Amino acid sequence: MRLRFVAAACAAVGLLVSACGSSSSGASGGGSDAVAKQITIWTTNTDFWTYQSSHLAPFTKATGIKVTVNAIPIAGILDKETIAQRAKSSAFAMYEGPTSLISQDVGLLGGVPLKPLVASSALKVSGFNLSDMSELGNCSLNGTLYCLPQFVDGAILAYNKKLLQRAGITTPPQTWAQILADANAVTQKTGVPGFCTRGSQAGSAIATFHFGEAYYIPYSPGNKGFMVGPKWNSLLASPGAVKWATLYQQLMTKDAPKGVGAFTQVNCINAFDQGKVAMDYDGITTFTGHEFTPAAGSPIAGAVGFQAPQCLTSSPCMPLGPWGMFINPNVPKDQQNAAWKLMQYLSTPAFNRAEILARNEPGLAVDKSVAGSQIKGVPSDYLQALSYVADHAEPAPFPPSTAFNQSQQDEEIAISQIINGTAPAKAMTFAANGQDAVFRQAGLLK
Repeated sequence: MRLRFVAAACAAVGLLVSACGSSSSGASGGGSDAVAKQITIWTTNTDFWTYQSSHLAPFTKATGIKVTVNAIPIAGILDKETIAQRAKSSAFAMYEGPTSLISQDVGLLGGVPLKPLVASSALKVSGFNLSDMSELGNCSLNGTLYCLPQFVDGAILAYNKKLLQRAGITTPPQTWAQILADANAVTQKTGVPGFCTRGSQAGSAIATFHFGEAYYIPYSPGNKGFMVGPKWNSLLASPGAVKWATLYQQLMTKDAPKGVGAFTQVNCINAFDQGKVAMDYDGITTFTGHEFTPAAGSPIAGAVGFQAPQCLTSSPCMPLGPWGMFINPNVPKDQQNAAWKLMQYLSTPAFNRAEILARNEPGLAVDKSVAGSQIKGVPSDYLQALSYVADHAEPAPFPPSTAFNQSQQDEEIAISQIINGTAPAKAMTFAANGQDAVFRQAGLLK
């Protein structure tokens, strides 16, 4: 199969890189091109990052920069990052965070523009080519490039053909309304839950909720973001948002596995792989070789299909925001340079291709040359779903304000309320009022 270029990126969890020791100790070179010889990577304790953290020896051999890895629990890394940003911390030289929060990243901690570093031949890592990378628009703020993306974003639906057929369904659902109808049919006719997506607040339930929500809040170029109006007014209680919340509640209370409110991404994909749920909606990189080519005898062997729900209109409906690697401007220049070298190494086509083949995750293809190469065993409907997501991405989907992250907190609570049976209109009004209060306090909403 050919994995075509996908101009999208995933809401997953990330990596921080911190400098160890003094800025000048062991540094090589001189002046603005000096490079520190030791940095420490803070990474999450999820499998997603194990390949990167366990394949840094060639980087050390090539550059002389020693990298030490510390794993951070997934549920706490964003809070740890925000605290460090507010403190203008100099404890790390490079960190990774969602580009949806790029305004916060640059506003709180400050940002290091990457183009001057790209122009430095003394700091170049062999094989790195900025023009070969996708997702750079998501890594830019006001026209300035501040990060390099780590993977492609967006969410798609994996479905079990055999379970759908047992319910009398012969074609995959094309829209969210059809997903609901098919999930109902599977649940009622087979006794197997028809649908799953992460429901846990700690497991970032808001990520997949947002992807669905954007289908129902009409896109407008005048809006400050996909959920924020032109005057910084929240759109979370708009008719479209409430319609989505109502559909979401029906899926999560009638068609999802028992206890889905505590489910993470891992719980849903495990249930899907075991044939215990008919459909799983989650990030692109959730689905790997386990679903592409299930082992013989697996409950899903020969049964997996992929689909991107279709936008309701011809307007874009995908609020994509990959995680990106950022450099901390509060550390000395030699540490920034060492971090830049690491960022380039992790972004070379050679590393990108090796990671994809090792993990069987084509959603990691942020290099265009890799995305256009042969990827063995990738289903055509998976590639078609990725292409659809990429082709329907909303421009500038996230509000350009450091207040955006805080403005989502009440929506996270509202999602839990919806799963627990609170009337969708009531829960979304609570979320909207909370968002308005944050924007009002920030002086944005008058």
